[in-house]
Formats: sequence, structure tokens, C-alpha cells
Amino acid sequence: MVPDIWGALVASWQLVGDVLWREADITDRLGSIDLFWSSVGVAALALLSIGLGQSGVLFLNRVRGLRAVISGSLALALLIGFRLLDAVVTWGVALAVTRRPLPLVTILTVFLLSLAPHVFNALTFVPFVGLGLARVLELWSFLVLFVLLAAAYTLPGWLALLITGSGWLLMQVLARVLAAPLGWVSSRLWTLATGEPMIVTGANILTSGPFVPVSASEHPLPGASAPATGERA
Repeated sequence: MVPDIWGALVASWQLVGDVLWREADITDRLGSIDLFWSSVGVAALALLSIGLGQSGVLFLNRVRGLRAVISGSLALALLIGFRLLDAVVTWGVALAVTRRPLPLVTILTVFLLSLAPHVFNALTFVPFVGLGLARVLELWSFLVLFVLLAAAYTLPGWLALLITGSGWLLMQVLARVLAAPLGWVSSRLWTLATGEPMIVTGANILTSGPFVPVSASEHPLPGASAPATGERA
């Protein structure tokens, strides 16, 4: 079993390189089941790297133990949710523009492979440069998605860019609409799990970064008095 796992990891890393350097063979195999399962490995590596980056940020902010586990879990859950929503939104735009439904395997492969740049996300915990690197990786991921969508639908570059950009713009709007309710739910989950009066801001949601919650006593909600230290929300 161990050699198979190791082989899958090596194959996933090789596929990351193929995607990032735009190997032509990738676009020719977008509908294959083998490439789909390999793209799942790429996404797993990306999520692992994101988790490592978030852990580094939490460590530097002295968030440890149960608080770190809860914070990291909430952030990863929301990140996965937003990525799935992003895929659905962009796929919907592509379907509306092209009127050509593609096989589900092809669509999933495209969006999973677009996560390839995030295998470097573990480096985003580095102070001063981490936020900039995260922005670069997001842009890189956007460009990979643009290239793969163009190949999957056999579209001219301008139309693929229009679809990808429209999907990104709609996601920005949705993220801002959902930030407040998701922030409230996350805050309640945090308080129920830790017993501490903490809030998760909309900025935490929108950046898809780790939650380093602000104490409610230091950041009171608008129109509400700050709870006393140690008081349960």
C-alpha cells in the first residue's frame, strides 16, 4: 500500500509541473478518467499546502491547541465551500455563454487542476511577503483556469477570458453578500466550542485565510456593548 501512495504523490507532483508549465498533453486529456483522479491528487496537495500555511500563520499569532484546530478547520471548510461555489458559478457562466454542456468529469478536472499553483501556499505564512504571495498564487490559479477552460471548450482567448473574469466577478459579489452571515455562524461555532467571546470578521471570510479571531471585548459588534472578559457570548 505504501508504494502506491508514494507513487500517487509523485505522479501528482509531476502533474502539478505539467499544469504550471502548460504541457499540451494535459489539454488533450481533459476528459479522461485517469487525469481526473490525478487532478484529485493535485487538489489534495494544494489543500495540504494551504493547511500548512494556515498553521504557520496561527503559530506566529500564538493561536495554539484547540483554538488552532477549530480556527484551521473553519477556515478550510469555508475555503472548500467557496472553491466549490466558484466552480459552479464559473461553469454556469460558461454554459450560459457557450450553450455547450461538457461532461462532469471534464469540468471537475479543469477546476481541480486550477488549484495547482496553491501547492506553494505553505509559504504564505512568511511575514511581510505572505499576503503578496497569496495574491500571486490566486492570479496564477486564475490564469490556469483561463487556459484550461479555453482548451476544454475550444474557445478563443478573449471569450475564455470573458467567462473566467465574469465568474471571478460574480464570486466577489457573492463572497461579500455571504461574508456577514457566514461570519456570524463561524463566530457562534467558535464561542460554543471554546467558551470564549470571539468574533470572526467578514475579512476573515473573504481572504480565505486562517481565522485569527479578534476578541469581542476588543472589537465589539456595531450597536452592541462588548462582553466582559471571560463572559460567554
